[in-house]
Amino acid sequence: MDYKDTVNLPKTDFPMRGSLPKTEPLRLEEWEKNDIYKKMVARNKGKKKFTMPDGPPYANGSIHIGHVLNKVLKDIVIKYKNLQGYRAEFIPGWDCHGLPIEMNVAKTLGDKKTDVSKKEVRELCRKEARKWVDHQMVQFKRLGVMAEWDRPWLTMNPDYEANEIRVLAKINEKGTLYRGEKPVNWCPTLQTALAAAEVEYHDHKSPSIYLKFYVENTGPLAKLKGKTAFVIWTTTPWTIPANLGISLNANFDYGAYNVDGENLIIATELAEHVSRDTEKAFENPVQIWKGAEFDRMEAQHPFMERKSLLMLGDHVSLDAGTGCVHTAPGHGMDDYIIGMKYDLPILSPVGPGGLYTEEVPKYEGMHIWKANKAIVKDMTESGHLLGFKEIVHSYPHNPRGKTPLIFRATPQWFIRMDGESTLRQDTLKKINDDIKFVPEWGRPRLESMVTNTPDWCLSRQRTWGVPIPVFFCTSCEAALADSEIMIKIADAMDKDQRGIEAYFDEPVETFVGDRKCADCGGAEFKRSGDILDVWFDSGVCHTSVQEKEEGLENPADIYLEGSDQHRGWFQTSLLSSMAAYGTTPYKALITHGFVNDAQGLKMSKSKGNTVDPAKVIDQYGAEILRLWVAYEDYGQDVSVSDEMFKQVSDTYRRIRNTMRFLLGNLDGFDPSKDKVAVKDMSALDQWALHRLNETIKACTTAYDNYDFFKIYHALNHFFTVDLSALYLDVLKDRLYTWKTDGQARKASQTVFNELLHNLCGLMAPILSFTAEETYSYIPGDKAESIFLVDFPKVHEEWSNEALSAEFKTISEVRDQAQKILEEMRANKEIGSSLAAQVSLSFEGNTYKVLKKHESELREIFIVSKLSLSEGKEGVKAEKATGEKCPRCWVFSDRIGESKEHPSLCPKCVEALG
Repeated sequence: MDYKDTVNLPKTDFPMRGSLPKTEPLRLEEWEKNDIYKKMVARNKGKKKFTMPDGPPYANGSIHIGHVLNKVLKDIVIKYKNLQGYRAEFIPGWDCHGLPIEMNVAKTLGDKKTDVSKKEVRELCRKEARKWVDHQMVQFKRLGVMAEWDRPWLTMNPDYEANEIRVLAKINEKGTLYRGEKPVNWCPTLQTALAAAEVEYHDHKSPSIYLKFYVENTGPLAKLKGKTAFVIWTTTPWTIPANLGISLNANFDYGAYNVDGENLIIATELAEHVSRDTEKAFENPVQIWKGAEFDRMEAQHPFMERKSLLMLGDHVSLDAGTGCVHTAPGHGMDDYIIGMKYDLPILSPVGPGGLYTEEVPKYEGMHIWKANKAIVKDMTESGHLLGFKEIVHSYPHNPRGKTPLIFRATPQWFIRMDGESTLRQDTLKKINDDIKFVPEWGRPRLESMVTNTPDWCLSRQRTWGVPIPVFFCTSCEAALADSEIMIKIADAMDKDQRGIEAYFDEPVETFVGDRKCADCGGAEFKRSGDILDVWFDSGVCHTSVQEKEEGLENPADIYLEGSDQHRGWFQTSLLSSMAAYGTTPYKALITHGFVNDAQGLKMSKSKGNTVDPAKVIDQYGAEILRLWVAYEDYGQDVSVSDEMFKQVSDTYRRIRNTMRFLLGNLDGFDPSKDKVAVKDMSALDQWALHRLNETIKACTTAYDNYDFFKIYHALNHFFTVDLSALYLDVLKDRLYTWKTDGQARKASQTVFNELLHNLCGLMAPILSFTAEETYSYIPGDKAESIFLVDFPKVHEEWSNEALSAEFKTISEVRDQAQKILEEMRANKEIGSSLAAQVSLSFEGNTYKVLKKHESELREIFIVSKLSLSEGKEGVKAEKATGEKCPRCWVFSDRIGESKEHPSLCPKCVEALG
């Protein structure tokens, strides 16, 4: 008789291969068709809210691998919190104003851009932004991200723009908003100011020059013979026309060195450095003074008919240069600050496009970058140049066009950080007292950003953005910045959903009314042409989204973004909220690192080392991207490569095959009537439930602490070590060949049922597609979706620390036996381990443990026979005696005892009985 048909081989329709690129879109259609996200959130209506606003990606181009990391992390959080019983809505957002979109439109218009009105440009920008919002939305959905996709928040939504103006009005009401003329980051290419948060630093080649400023030998210099000059160093020769002073440190020693017959004054500690750079000998100073002795002396500007004032400032350091700092108050923040202290004018003789104005007759109309060479040439010929070379150094650039920036003093709108405002100190106190950081290194990083940021420059000289709703007197140019007027404008923007167009369309009188200019009494005003910094746009999401949406709260529970957002959205959200309300917009910050290539290098198109998420999805499926997100500790920079995707795919395959095995062995199991109580299970089954319990504990803690990589490793260990290598390996004989409706087999199926339900819940936030697919195959009554059940909870009746300790001992002995059996297989003494019999001899606690579980040891060791004795420690194995049962392959000495099944072992006879 052929007994193959009597073996209970796994039976399931759950496919071995996931075919994720093909099946995931079908799953997405089901979720959308059945409103699974909305049902997931609605299920927790009335329960505690969990708020995590979406730090908005920019609506320009396809998503990159960094977007994947960010959005999947957020999706994991939202799904987990909902499964945990929180009402956690996720409203996706997009940053829609700003230069890149405006530049795209200008590029499309080409030569026609001069014929198009600003209103038409704004409408074209609106369409351009909407196009990319829709494009990226499809890409984010493909990742399995669940969200309020039918009502995203966009910074160009009329109600959002109106609330942005209301926040500005609140800040103005507190007196923190002001208009001033001071140096700001300026892009000559795009002719607009930028905030410090926007600036990127890249390598840039600059001329490094040492220049002589001659002085008269008076005062402390009276004893010197011959020509005397202070030597300055700069990498921006183009700012020399704006020089109004030289800054020294009062406490530094300054020496006069005889070089080529002249007295050249520099800081003594920098003499060796200057000597090396200029190839001149700076040795044995003729005389030494403290910097304080030169305060308010004057030097002659090299080519302008004016004097340069010697000043004392703490910003002068010995890090580089000469200790004599070229000071142009219109082109540097330190220069501006000391210039204000010494009542110097703010001279900025450079136009918006980077051309010198009439204030520099010698170079009028010349571009500053060309002027660098011209100034070097002229200073060489006049004898003022002491040294010159080109250096490559880190230099501020526009992050959009990648063009170099300059500091240029222009009238701009600022949020005041210090002085009449306590914004900086209040914000730093909140960072230290009220905000939690994950990882903790985010705290000093944000603290450093807030400590060092200058007054926030809010204004931009562009078209596509939210206007700064102020007006200027047509007679004297005085600004009218009135909070009541701002609120009136915001209401008009809201009223008919015209947004920013309401500000431009309505007559000025509609908003200004009968106001008079405070400076000259004039009654006519014109609109400001400036727009708000786009970081202010997204930064006021605390008011425009968190306060507005019924499902969200302010402050949010967490903001979750990349490490660059300490300089960006984390900081601007915090500062705008503190400036307007004195409160923080979030309780905690979760920070992830950047995505680098396999060598740890930053990804860039120019290097050709980028990874296209769409291609990864087409090859592996979005599920592999999701698992990759959980694979590494996102608190550091993470790496990505094809090799890594293959590794993650191997892990996924093990998980999938295990779930398939569990499902296949639930054939014929009815949870409503076949469940076995824990107390009636074998020790092995009870141990499996204990290990499941421990895994639930570990994963829950990791989810709560946002340590998602720990979930990956906890699940991987449980699937690989606890299940595949031990529990499921041992159970194959019981599942396949023991009595179908016997208690032992039903007990194992009970465990399988629990494993499937709980593992699907643990995996769902990360492996969403696979968890849902697996859940759909589990037999018995269940919810419509895995996302409509409670997150797995620890079962106290499953906890059994004593049994766990005993199984640790059993596993150690089993490992010894397996090593011997593997050697026997290698020597071809046996085929499978069932062809062997094992004898164990142990003393003490090990013997007691083995004796307690002696009845299960043969099955656990997967051998045909096992004997246990108390004595000298040892494990022995040999080929099993008896005949091989054709049904279960166990060797037995009792084959032939059954007349009905004479070739079967007693176990199989009982199973068929």
